[in-house]
Amino acid sequence: MNERDQAEIERSASEALKVELKDVRTERYMQPPADTAYPLEYAFHLLGDVRGQKVLDLGCGSGENIIPLLRRGADVIAIDISPELIAAATARVSMAGLQASIRVGSAYETGIAEGSIDIVFCMSLVHHLDIAVVREEIKRVLAPAGRLVLKEPVRFSQIYNRLRALLPSQEDVSEYEHPLTRSELALLSEGFDIEGMRYFRLPFVPFAERMLRIESSKVWRASNWALQRAKTLERYATSVVASLRKQTGRVN
Repeated sequence: MNERDQAEIERSASEALKVELKDVRTERYMQPPADTAYPLEYAFHLLGDVRGQKVLDLGCGSGENIIPLLRRGADVIAIDISPELIAAATARVSMAGLQASIRVGSAYETGIAEGSIDIVFCMSLVHHLDIAVVREEIKRVLAPAGRLVLKEPVRFSQIYNRLRALLPSQEDVSEYEHPLTRSELALLSEGFDIEGMRYFRLPFVPFAERMLRIESSKVWRASNWALQRAKTLERYATSVVASLRKQTGRVN
């Protein structure tokens, strides 16, 4: 195991200590609208009808997304590199009275059969990893014309770096993770056709929430309104959600 993977396991162990095993409210993820202001809701919107499809929740963390995936009818395989987070995910799914295949594993070598997955659902994972390596593993496990639905932090503008100094992260981070640059997002997309992509969360969102104490829903809606009406603002967005379809004729 390399230093990067070890750092991620240590970060995840710290994250697992904060996990609260409580019921996951899934209503907002069952049929979210296309114009939702929230990136995770949009990721579930992009999923479409997954009844009977095999979905890989890659980097599943404590399993919060597994529950709505199962309730939408998917056959779920969930993998995370952290034993502590996998234990939490297993307990969460059991508490919900549901079943999924949940195990410790690396996003670089999942051990999943080639071409056996219909959709890879990947929420905020790739920015921790070697992009080219994990991309090839995702392409390997996807069926022909299978899809990758992803949500990742991005940083295309240096303006956010200055704002970030005013609002240091409240989350556990490792020295290797960072928001994706435009070129890194392009690297991740190689070998895929982009079927849907939207940007979210302008830099004023955390400032307005934490410093000005403005109601969160109002701030997110304002950010969404601005992004939908001025595409030039996308360079300042801090999150991207996309559905990428594996190009046909490729075996990996």
